[in-house]
Amino acid sequence: MSRTDDLFALFGKSVSRDPTGRNARLHFFGSIPFDDGTRVNLNEGSRLSAHATYAHEHPQSQPLSALRPTVVALVSVNGGVGRSTLATALSSGLQRLGESVVAVDLDPQNALRQHFGVDHELPGLGRSSLLNTPWQNILQSGFGGCQVIPFGDIDTQQKDNLQRWLTREPKWLAQRLSALGLNEGHTVIVDTPAGNNVYFHQALSVADIVLVVAQPNAACLGTLDQLNALLAPHLERERPPRCHFVINQLDENSAFSLDMLDAFKLRRGEYPLEVIHRDPAISAALASTTDPLDYTGSSLAGDDINGLCRLLIARKKTL
Repeated sequence: MSRTDDLFALFGKSVSRDPTGRNARLHFFGSIPFDDGTRVNLNEGSRLSAHATYAHEHPQSQPLSALRPTVVALVSVNGGVGRSTLATALSSGLQRLGESVVAVDLDPQNALRQHFGVDHELPGLGRSSLLNTPWQNILQSGFGGCQVIPFGDIDTQQKDNLQRWLTREPKWLAQRLSALGLNEGHTVIVDTPAGNNVYFHQALSVADIVLVVAQPNAACLGTLDQLNALLAPHLERERPPRCHFVINQLDENSAFSLDMLDAFKLRRGEYPLEVIHRDPAISAALASTTDPLDYTGSSLAGDDINGLCRLLIARKKTL
């Protein structure tokens, strides 16, 4: 019996395996509810509602496939897994390796603005979309020469307006990215909110590569079935995205974290699995709004991030 089996035996649970161990299933966790992002009310008296009628219209747009940027979507079911931090580090790392990167924050929490330290007084994509103004006007400079499109500050009513339009217009993000005039030399890193919501599905609809970010803990492990259900419709596309699991902030000094990593390996199915080690220097970079790769040096986390960046570049060449 493995250490993983011992761990779950403490809770009276078990892991069942097929003969190859490939499709192991963990019988331990129940389901948790998700916000699907569609239960919103639109106040027609809102100051921006008149503009919102046109938020999905982009006559100057071209099909995204013609421009061929590589879109990398970072998603998670659980919050607090370090998804925005990783999006920041990957944007810097890819730019340092010669890629032209645009980081897009689709999360209304507006976290990338804080990570990159960009001007919080400038409008973001939320307000700009409601006003039907081009995203070119809200590009800001990030680390290493990359560009950042923050979500920006919007109030609750404006958020509801935008969310309703995105629910009705599944090609909204594709149209907006197309209007940026991107080409095959660009990589777009899209940060999304945790869980099942309209932003998640907008990002998955255009993604070439999906990075499923999780931490090596029981909460993340327990949501894999629900995550697979969320991914399934997008994997049925004619050109489905390539999915990778990223186990973030692994502490090799913790036996429990290592056991959780083993459990993820058992349940990942066909998806490749990458690991980013825990590094306090990355948290320090967030606190000082500086480039996290300036602090990692030759650390395990720095090597992991650079390795993931090179993997993304290699994947890009085969798309």
